[in-house]
Amino acid sequence: MFLSDSLAPLLIKVLITAATVVAASVAAERAGPVAGGIIVALPVSAGPGYVFLARQASDAFIAHSAVYSLAITAATALYLAVYVRAAPRLGPLASVAAALVPWFAVAALLLWIELSWEIAVALNLVAFPLAIWLTRDSAAGEVLPPRVASVRDLLLRALLAGGLVATVVTVSDLIGPRLTGSTMTFPVVLTTLGLIMHHRYGGRAAARALRGALLAMPGFSACVLALHLLAEPLGAAAALVAALAVSLAASALLLLGTRGARARVHNMVPLSRLAD
Repeated sequence: MFLSDSLAPLLIKVLITAATVVAASVAAERAGPVAGGIIVALPVSAGPGYVFLARQASDAFIAHSAVYSLAITAATALYLAVYVRAAPRLGPLASVAAALVPWFAVAALLLWIELSWEIAVALNLVAFPLAIWLTRDSAAGEVLPPRVASVRDLLLRALLAGGLVATVVTVSDLIGPRLTGSTMTFPVVLTTLGLIMHHRYGGRAAARALRGALLAMPGFSACVLALHLLAEPLGAAAALVAALAVSLAASALLLLGTRGARARVHNMVPLSRLAD
């Protein structure tokens, strides 16, 4: 009886997070590589994690954890840059292994530092322009037809993300806000997306999909920054709503900007035609 009572909350966390990840994964694969990357960069696993955390932790704990989630997002930018560069040349597992090296190196370093939100923002302002510049050659590529992942692929993403979030939230009192915030944003959804895309379509397609996620990740940074700044003055519940609104607004602006850029390119008159 005790075992079932203790496992029930854990299973509920796993199932709710898994359902969120599955919904986002299906929407992302139907939307194509660019819009799909934007969807995947939403807080599809960290969001439910912070909701669960808010039910058991103080507002100060939430705010402190969010600073480390923000800082670790800079490490995720490096992770994505390395993966995008490596995927066309290496196999899926080797690409992920190479990308995880800078992520774990930065994460281990940050755990020893007492961070402020200003330092975390500065890390993002350095990491994202660098990562986008390093992957600039991967912006163009073959556009693949939208295709929904298999049930096995969806279950893999859902169980990994749900298991990670549920475990971190459950042991958050033991590991503290630094490790909670850092592990909450481990790129498990991005990793499984890259592995599955790599196996199904090849390294170049996987690289293009994850570069789309890279372009959208600053919206996630703004999301966790809002959560940090608002958790204590407004309370965790109101801060979570505001953070989600920030993330959705940033993603919507990026999507509109991407479509506008495509429309301008499509409407350009070729030079050969001007010469006639």
